[in-house]
Amino acid sequence: MKNIPSLKNSTELKKILKCVFDLTDLEANIILMLPLEGMRVREIQDILAKDRTTIQKSLKNLVKKELVFRESKCCVQGKRGRYFVYKSLERDLIRKRILTNIDIWYTDLKESVKSL
Repeated sequence: MKNIPSLKNSTELKKILKCVFDLTDLEANIILMLPLEGMRVREIQDILAKDRTTIQKSLKNLVKKELVFRESKCCVQGKRGRYFVYKSLERDLIRKRILTNIDIWYTDLKESVKSL
């Protein structure tokens, strides 16, 4: 049996995220880059050099898939309004969700083969 390669770089992890959660390249990049304290849309936009609406659409999809969550913050004292910070799930939770999805996929695959 061949040894399973370790995840030495983010390219391999990105491929797994895309496959397991049906993500786009941009969505996988966002998950991998979000720090625990979160980021605003503008910060993500500046780093990834994408249009704001493109970033917002990807974030909306990630929130829907429960891989990213949105936290509302008050603006600086003396200013009115609110802004949102987007945070990724902790790495351990993402890892558990990946493993759960792989187990479900494997079980479904075995049942499909049995019915041949």
